[in-house]
Amino acid sequence: MDDPLRQRLELFRAMSDTPPGVVDFVERELHRLETDYLVTEATAGSLTSHLVAALGRMLRHEPDIDPPGDTVYREVVEAFPAAIDAAAELSARADQDLGVGLSAVEQQYLSLHLGTLALTARKEKS
Repeated sequence: MDDPLRQRLELFRAMSDTPPGVVDFVERELHRLETDYLVTEATAGSLTSHLVAALGRMLRHEPDIDPPGDTVYREVVEAFPAAIDAAAELSARADQDLGVGLSAVEQQYLSLHLGTLALTARKEKS
């Protein structure tokens, strides 16, 4: 994880409307992703922001946002189908750690982010 992404996390940590534990959870998930992906501000900044915001919405019991566009969603998950399971697994960990998982719509967005990360920032295995 690079310094700009750490700074993004610290900004969220300092925001009064970020529920307790959310940033720590997201940071752990980013470290988990670092095993296989280059996790930086450029590659995972939007994933980070969306996940913090989504978990906050779930914890505050706010309504779902509109689902992602079908065409883009299908393109990404067809190119990286494991993104759907990865999003569901992350949601299950959030439920275990924070007491709330992600809605189906939020899991779709997370699938898009994880699929894009996998397609653009996969580390070379030697």
